[in-house]
Amino acid sequence: MKKKANRRAFFVCVVICLLYASVAAKIPDKLSVKRISEGQNSGSKGMSMASQGNAHKTIEEVEEVVSVKTHVAAHHISQKAEQRPIPEENQIEPSLFISVPLVCFALKEGLIEKDGLISASRDSNSNTTWKKPLDILKDKDEEGLKNLSKAIGTKHMLNFLKKEDITLNKEFSGEDIVLGKGYFVEKKKLLATYNNHVTEDYSRLFPFVVSGTGIVKHNGNYTFVHMKTDTKSHYAKDEQEWLMPNLINLPSKLALEKLITHTSKIKIMGSGNIAEQYPRPFERIRGEAECVIYGRTYK
Repeated sequence: MKKKANRRAFFVCVVICLLYASVAAKIPDKLSVKRISEGQNSGSKGMSMASQGNAHKTIEEVEEVVSVKTHVAAHHISQKAEQRPIPEENQIEPSLFISVPLVCFALKEGLIEKDGLISASRDSNSNTTWKKPLDILKDKDEEGLKNLSKAIGTKHMLNFLKKEDITLNKEFSGEDIVLGKGYFVEKKKLLATYNNHVTEDYSRLFPFVVSGTGIVKHNGNYTFVHMKTDTKSHYAKDEQEWLMPNLINLPSKLALEKLITHTSKIKIMGSGNIAEQYPRPFERIRGEAECVIYGRTYK
């Protein structure tokens, strides 16, 4: 009995020692499914909260960046709108109309030569073409006008505008000035530049038509006329026949508008309503024929 009691005591001590050893090594924690599960869930929850916090912060940062960029873009557009002047009812962007008196001024001042050759737009074979100043104007050759502006010089062009009481709202390149881009001019001032600088020597340039609007000389002064089509399309070599309209009793300006859709070779004699015309009404004409209309005041 004593031996059995000793054995039992021995085994009890061994078991107790093993239990103490397992507790010291935290084996129960590792073997506990519940605690592991809770630990994992706890860790997962912690990760989720941190992740959500970072995501929320990232979204706020993105929204802030987008907001700043939108504000900057809106401010930039607003500045552009403020910088670009709004034309009044009596103002127009001069476009190529300003090039005619400007080039005539340059010719008169000896800044360029009437028979001098200027490099212009390239031909169909990509070869540079050379034209005289008046041919560049007649063809409305923008590349040629840009090169003319370099020959004239920005300083002289600004001097021309200053003499004509035309003020620019900011600095412009010579190319923009001669092409009439980005600034506005009073219509009466633009026409005044024609009356001051464009003499009868340049009559072959007229009517000068840009985008359905033309400038012609009427009763000794230049004026705007509205056109249905650009006359340039009528200047092909193989012209179809056209019928001379009846201009009798029409105001001379209206008669001009009817004729310039067919020909630029128009002479006006006298003023007032049309009393006589050549060619006669309803005659069949081919090509760009010369037309003469006589006002009632013509003697």
